[in-house]
Amino acid sequence: NFRLQVFRACGATDPEGVERPSRRARCPLSGWRPPARRIMAEAGAPKPGEETRAKEQVEARVPEQEEASGLKRYAKSLAAGVTYDYVLREVLLGITICFAQIPESVAFAFMAHIKPPIALHAAWMVGLICSVFGGRPGMVNGATGAFAAIIGTFIPPGGTGNNGQGVELLFPSVMLAGLLMLCVSRANLARFITLLPAPVMIGFCNGLAIVIGMAQLHPFTDEATHEWKSGFELMWMLIICITSMLVMEFLPKIPLKLFREMIPSSLVAIVIAIVIEFGIVRNVGSRTNVIRDVSEFTSDTAFPVPFFHNTAGASYDYSSALAPEKLGETFTTIFIQGALLCVVGSIESLMTSEVVEFYAKTPSDGSRTLAAMGVGNLLSGFFGGMGGNAMIGLSTVNCLNGGRGRLGPTCTALGIMACVMGAYPLLNYIPVAALAGIMLVVVLHTFKWFSVLMMVGALLPKRARDKLGPKFGHKVPRIEVFVIFIVTLLSNYPKGTNIAYAVGVGVSICAINFAWTSGKAFEWKVSYDDNGTKYYDVTGPLFFGATSRFFKVMDPDQDPENVEVRFSDTTSVMDYSALEAMHKASALYRSKKKQLVFKSLCPASEKMIAKANRLCSAIEYTARTIDVTPVGHVAPLGLNASL
Repeated sequence: NFRLQVFRACGATDPEGVERPSRRARCPLSGWRPPARRIMAEAGAPKPGEETRAKEQVEARVPEQEEASGLKRYAKSLAAGVTYDYVLREVLLGITICFAQIPESVAFAFMAHIKPPIALHAAWMVGLICSVFGGRPGMVNGATGAFAAIIGTFIPPGGTGNNGQGVELLFPSVMLAGLLMLCVSRANLARFITLLPAPVMIGFCNGLAIVIGMAQLHPFTDEATHEWKSGFELMWMLIICITSMLVMEFLPKIPLKLFREMIPSSLVAIVIAIVIEFGIVRNVGSRTNVIRDVSEFTSDTAFPVPFFHNTAGASYDYSSALAPEKLGETFTTIFIQGALLCVVGSIESLMTSEVVEFYAKTPSDGSRTLAAMGVGNLLSGFFGGMGGNAMIGLSTVNCLNGGRGRLGPTCTALGIMACVMGAYPLLNYIPVAALAGIMLVVVLHTFKWFSVLMMVGALLPKRARDKLGPKFGHKVPRIEVFVIFIVTLLSNYPKGTNIAYAVGVGVSICAINFAWTSGKAFEWKVSYDDNGTKYYDVTGPLFFGATSRFFKVMDPDQDPENVEVRFSDTTSVMDYSALEAMHKASALYRSKKKQLVFKSLCPASEKMIAKANRLCSAIEYTARTIDVTPVGHVAPLGLNASL
């Protein structure tokens, strides 16, 4: 046995093993044994202290390995599924959406009362960063109507294609919005998009559609008199606008793959509008405004520059805004505008992410989406752009045509950049009326028309709905319809409100309605046993909306000495108001020399009471017993049973 132990200490599994012990270790007769350290070294074991040092080296390399593995995972995600068909489809989609996004961005610039280059530079900057680094592949980003709607409330009209007064405060506001988006991403607040009710989303889309639609009427008014244009100019503008609308709407419905997937209808509409303008209108001695007439693209506006650097294409005066008497007003405007842009941009981007996730059937990373958007807005604001977020319309078009990866939106951003920096002379020939027609079609598709039937159906009695047919059969609670209406209304009226305020009001109304409905769900039953103990069996959540009903149930003057309140499986303590009500009831019963015990509290309620023990020391309670049935050879939960 001693010999076998020596052999095993020297690394051999048995005396006849292949690995023979060394000559030094084979001394069973003399009794001499090598030191343990030498045997361990010969067996390949680490020396004392080496294991600790090796562990420290491994721990030091963990962050580097995690970072490298993260980069590898990101690189693999970019290369996953890359085939010839994938590249061809994504590139064609990217180019198609590029030509659809350019006229929309120009129209949003007019809507925000700023020059078109400010919107186009923002479109490719935000789009490129969000496409490459964002958390939702397949989503198109850029200058949007939501941003333009907020900006238009801070910048008064300065004439179509010109910057309104106060445009210099836009760029710090966009940078602040980017910083706030990064904070929202860091705090993981993107998960709260699930708290946005469906009526608020519908009202958001309807309000945004109306804001965009109203902005398209400005090109049809005279800048000097602010009255409607007249004569042949108005006639030709209406012809170009209606033609663009018809092409935009019906060209994709032609059963040809060429028009449905490859050639964007907005590009065809612009080409036809240019042909009408320069081939017909100007040859008969009339004309309408093109982009060159209202805000010309030049080499001075082709490349972005920091907003504080004045050039021939972009010059801003900050002397009045930074005057001591206006400094407080300046910072207030920047903060409010930046906060509203952050709220609206985050909501629309997370909503768009949910839509793309529905089509792509792959998960989204909301925090990463907001982080990339924050960086994009920081960069856009620094280089004199209006900022932006996800574009729900173009993202839907991208997904419906098979776009799933990052390559398509990236090509869109790069295409816009190439057009602005190299092909800007061509943009000057686009008729303004054609842009209005394209955006009016976008308005028609953004507005949720089924909500009109919902509103009418909610106002009509059941007999009238039955007579009108099945179109009015989808009646929803009137409070939900009221939320849709109020969010839509506050997005436009009265003056001073905007989409962000409207969303806040809508969420507040829905929250109050939910609290009221949940408070009415609190119910109770009274029973007695043979010993005279009175039982209150309560169901429903116990929170601030149900505490008054809870007090009305309890009767400390008439109740017996022993009273128990038994919680059902659906009852739990939700907030401090419930704790205070339970504490006051317990103290009141105790002052009457009676005992009140709360039975069957769930673990969350028990934990809340334990944490606030000093504030509710009068409460007596027992926890809910959980019966766990053993399955097979698995011990019950919480038991250290030996099998």
